Amino acid sequence: MNLHILSYWLIILTIIMALAFVGLIIGYYWYSRKNSNNYLENHTIQLRYFIQKQVDYRQRITGYECLLRQQNPDGSWSLPPQLDSLPLQRVIFLLEETFKSLPDTDITLSINLAYDQIVSPEFLYFVRWAIAKIEPMHLAIEYSPQYQPDHINRALLRRRIQAARQYGMSFSIDNVGATLNNLKQIQWLLADIDVLKCSMRSFRKEDPSVWLDLNLQFWNQLSKRNNIDLVLMGIENEADEQLAEQLQIDIRQGYLFGRPTSPEQLTNGGKLSANNEIEN
Repeated sequence: MNLHILSYWLIILTIIMALAFVGLIIGYYWYSRKNSNNYLENHTIQLRYFIQKQVDYRQRITGYECLLRQQNPDGSWSLPPQLDSLPLQRVIFLLEETFKSLPDTDITLSINLAYDQIVSPEFLYFVRWAIAKIEPMHLAIEYSPQYQPDHINRALLRRRIQAARQYGMSFSIDNVGATLNNLKQIQWLLADIDVLKCSMRSFRKEDPSVWLDLNLQFWNQLSKRNNIDLVLMGIENEADEQLAEQLQIDIRQGYLFGRPTSPEQLTNGGKLSANNEIEN
């Protein structure tokens, strides 16, 4: 073998080794990301959906929100971390039991999903499945932009939402707050939004000198201009309800009307035991 042929094969071997090294790095990165984002795929983690009611200004029930909670070692339930790591297949499994206790009535059922869940290929199947399961209730998918990744595919997200709305789904933005960033995150989506949800917790000021970029009246006016329904959450006392009355916000949700409860309580009228207390 002459020097020219030897050099040729050395170059080929070097390229193969470089490609193998790059492939190893990519594979390790993918594996690490997958394992860091699959927290809720672990079936040993106890998860279930609780229900909290929404009411109108006459305190008539207009809907229920499904709230995902994880059981803690002390038996209490709290919001789990990494909601986007829950596959839609497991969401369906958990909701199967929840749906069995729902009332047979013409009101709205809201389910909060993360960005990765909405843009997944299974999302439209999930919407069709949920609509068929909860009829005559109406399905609303809630989305919380403050928890979305830094970089999202806006076009894909919008296509998923628009396609799902064709099936009769309503699209809600959950927990819009008091900063300009809250507005920037959803301004491009306004034409596709059916419901905006504000929480009193975002607008309470312990210090009067604290400046809020946006107030409740701003969201109230924005929703009216864009034919969007506004829901005021986090109503905990009479003063909160009086503010809703003053702003003429008809749909309300909060501890004043009832804490999140297990779905079974919708039908048997009982109260949660101490080990079923829910933390936000």
